[in-house]
Amino acid sequence: MEPDTKGTKPGVQLVLFFVLTLVAWTIWIPQARYRLGLAESAVSLSSPANALTVWSPGLAAVLLTILSLRGRGLSALLGRLGRWRVGWQWYVVAVLFEPARWCLSLGVDRVLGRSYELGPMPLRVILGSAAAYMIPVAVVFTLPNAVGEEIGWRGFALPRLLAWRGALLGTLVLGLFWGLWHVPAWIGQGLSLGFGPMAARVLGLVATAFVFTWIYRSSGGSLVPVVLYHASIASKNYLFPGLPTLTDDVVMWVFVVLLIAATRSLWFGGASRADEASAPQAAQLTSAASVQAPSRCLQVKSTRHVGIDRS
Repeated sequence: MEPDTKGTKPGVQLVLFFVLTLVAWTIWIPQARYRLGLAESAVSLSSPANALTVWSPGLAAVLLTILSLRGRGLSALLGRLGRWRVGWQWYVVAVLFEPARWCLSLGVDRVLGRSYELGPMPLRVILGSAAAYMIPVAVVFTLPNAVGEEIGWRGFALPRLLAWRGALLGTLVLGLFWGLWHVPAWIGQGLSLGFGPMAARVLGLVATAFVFTWIYRSSGGSLVPVVLYHASIASKNYLFPGLPTLTDDVVMWVFVVLLIAATRSLWFGGASRADEASAPQAAQLTSAASVQAPSRCLQVKSTRHVGIDRS
């Protein structure tokens, strides 16, 4: 079915959403300029205002949903945060995928003869001797930020992109924007100050977006494993030292290629029932309207399928 909200085309909804998420840049860009020596002051990285920037995708999604679908649409959007009855394997994937990737990448480096010393646990660098006591707190702290982002990225944008452009192209678009969205924040934090490392970070998030889509669609559109996976990524950055090679990114992209090859129907097929249920017009359509226009839905699905094959 073609996502449409009271006559608003899905492309317009997505453009509005992406623009609204850039509110975070009003804080991140001055921080980046300060880091580069181009500004005399900026909001502190420890400021509550800085912490709220990661909620811009979620707040944008809530605002646009209220304006277009009102209460019923908002309850459908936020209701997926409580859809916890999914296969147990997706909780395992969400929690253990990132630590497993880190261990595999380290193992590949060792097999290839790359010898280097691992740095200390990042949380220990930040908190010193109190790190061990703060590990549970740090892990739990990642959950609100993960909720704030995923309500927007996978709760609002991804269903529309899936219904409008299909899983492969939709994930690629979302992954590129998601990566570029983080660039000013990374610069402000003093990370990846160079085109090569920055490009690697962006491409790494593009690959990660494919894993998010895999989890999202396989769990029936639930945001619970999606949020847990996002929190797992953040937790890994607290608990595991960074690897000085690109093996971690290579391992991720190899996995993504193999994943797409092994689950072709997930990426090249039509919209699933979960995708259609998450599309914005699902909160408006009645069963009678669905019966009146079956041919139009079939025609749109067929056209989408052909377009994906060309890509």
